[in-house]
Amino acid sequence: MNCIRLLKLCEQQSLNVFKISARLIANHPIKFIETQDRWRQRDGISKRWQLIYKAPMDNILNYVTTYLTFSTTTIAAGAVYYAAFVLDPATINDPVVIGEDLVIANSAMECLTYLGAFIIFHVAVKILLSKYVIRLYQDGDEYLAIFRGSYYNSIKKHLFRLDEFKKLKPALVVTWSDARFSLGNKHGILLEHYFKTPEHFNYLRYKNNEDKPDSDDN
Repeated sequence: MNCIRLLKLCEQQSLNVFKISARLIANHPIKFIETQDRWRQRDGISKRWQLIYKAPMDNILNYVTTYLTFSTTTIAAGAVYYAAFVLDPATINDPVVIGEDLVIANSAMECLTYLGAFIIFHVAVKILLSKYVIRLYQDGDEYLAIFRGSYYNSIKKHLFRLDEFKKLKPALVVTWSDARFSLGNKHGILLEHYFKTPEHFNYLRYKNNEDKPDSDDN
């Protein structure tokens, strides 16, 4: 049994090493150099900007934000139309029926409540994803953050300076709370392991003495 446990432990450790190695290879500095011209052209920026950060899940995020925009707009428009032109105060407590016998809600108010909850949830997710930085460029002490826009293949750009970068306090109700940073007048989500090199993140994070971690003085 001990041998089996030891073999499982070695297998797990090997798998972890493989995952870490794959992540480092995917974000190796050479990878950034090879692809930054393509990304600069796609983002419509000049060659003075150097790509120092590229987040994962960009393609997935592109589809998700497009879906959220389309679904939220469609449902919201449908809810407004229903409340303005279909809803009859005299039958507000009657079941909402589609077709002949498909009951989707016990009352009109219950139906509107479901639609409102759907819209609020989608808007909340959309706001969270709008803070997800997909690429970050540097030119000296100036930085250019690229966010995913509301429509397919659309982006938003945000310029900030080095002294405007600050770590935000963790929030219990927000995903990626330990990766939230202030980028001047906008908040952004940056994942530490996807910078071009650790030095690029450390330069941003610890550029001021008061931001540096405590060290033992001899």
